[in-house]
Amino acid sequence: MNFKKFLALFVITSVSLMAVALYNGFPLVDTDSGAYIEQAIYPHFTPERTPFYGMFVRLTCLWTSLWFTIFAQCLILAYLLLKFIGRFTVGSFQSAVRSSQLAVGGNESAVSKSNTIEDASVFNFSLIAVITIISFTCVSWVVSYLMPDVFGAILLVSTILFITEKEDNLKPQAIYMFFVFVAMLMHNSHFPILLLFSLVLLVWALAKKQKPVLKKSITLIAVCGLVWGIMCGMNVVKKHGFTFSRGRDIMLVAKFAEAGILNTYLDDNCGKKPLQMCNYKNQIPGNINEFLTSGEGPMLKMGGWDSNRVEYQTIVRDVFTTPRYLSMFAQKSVTGTLKQITQINAPDKVNAQGKDSETWSKVKKYFADELPAYATSLQNSNAFSGGSCNFFYYLFLVLSSLWVLLFYTSVMNKHVAFIYCCILLFLVVNAFVTASLFAITYRFQYRIAWLLPATNAIVILKYYYYKEASSANFAPSLAGTPKERVK
Repeated sequence: MNFKKFLALFVITSVSLMAVALYNGFPLVDTDSGAYIEQAIYPHFTPERTPFYGMFVRLTCLWTSLWFTIFAQCLILAYLLLKFIGRFTVGSFQSAVRSSQLAVGGNESAVSKSNTIEDASVFNFSLIAVITIISFTCVSWVVSYLMPDVFGAILLVSTILFITEKEDNLKPQAIYMFFVFVAMLMHNSHFPILLLFSLVLLVWALAKKQKPVLKKSITLIAVCGLVWGIMCGMNVVKKHGFTFSRGRDIMLVAKFAEAGILNTYLDDNCGKKPLQMCNYKNQIPGNINEFLTSGEGPMLKMGGWDSNRVEYQTIVRDVFTTPRYLSMFAQKSVTGTLKQITQINAPDKVNAQGKDSETWSKVKKYFADELPAYATSLQNSNAFSGGSCNFFYYLFLVLSSLWVLLFYTSVMNKHVAFIYCCILLFLVVNAFVTASLFAITYRFQYRIAWLLPATNAIVILKYYYYKEASSANFAPSLAGTPKERVK
């Protein structure tokens, strides 16, 4: 596809990805969006999050509008999505169309004509694929939020593009690795997710003697190490110690509370160890968010995030070194993973962030000219939800997955199967890490789950696009077995 057509498709895709935000009348926001806006204006470290998404908002909003940040998110994802679609189309269209035209003409005119047909074919197919993906997956919901969730999707897509890129194409590999690196900095969960994914990929490559995949998995692990070093180094500079996240131990204790492990631990150890938390053992919330934010919970009563770090470290060490507690944690991780992996829907209810919310106050303080649009958005009018959309998202996921299974022998080859395996592995790893170390919520899974039905859509459209082209004698060389056409 020539540059002009790609640019046109890129702009169309970017704007289309904003569909949910445009319909809402303002970028979607969450309870944490206000904190990220604050970080954008006054960059600072907090125990529970990295500072980099705040920096991203700062760079992209241009001190003018939060719409610019959403559009920047759409631009990045649009570029990667088009490249991902190209993994299934560009080479196939190129070889099929050119060989058919040369077979008919066999001269320079035929080659020139094949180039034109190839460009039109890739453009038309990619446009149809983009429209289908945005219509029947929740990708627009993910990218329309003023939250770092979109970088979970960027991490997944750029990782797959990097792994499946040809070894001799160094420039695109560098571009995809740059996006991997940036995405990893945006949320604390991305580091353990990519590290575990890369380690599993490394073991598979060693077992199957796949040298190219082995090299790339090692590269991904090296990037994980770089990100770990950067985060630890920044905490050292801020005098928080050599740690990836200074809120790590408190987050884990909050997770133990949600899993019921903390109550058991306190029952066994209160009176044996000088634990301040024993004073609040009957006031421990069973929800991770309440543990961290409730004024009635033990954390704030004990002094907040940066207090009693030694006690939190002691609890975490005891849980992970005691077989009984570790067994409980492992069981909760498995059941939590199964629950998390099903959280693939857009929010059934988009909670309003009204005048009493931090997000409202930050928009009012730093983007006062956008407050009227924010206040009158569908979200803040309690008139917005993804409930009706979710029905179609689930239906499309089920039907498209069944179609791929039924037509498996016609549409699947090693390249496509490898992409599917990477997506499924990433989905499981993401569910395991977030359910075990963070929270079980739709946010952490639906941010990447949309790529599975999106891939189904691309595979299905490609099958019928080729079939139509072949039946119309558009590309005579496509005659043959379905499997040959899909390759």
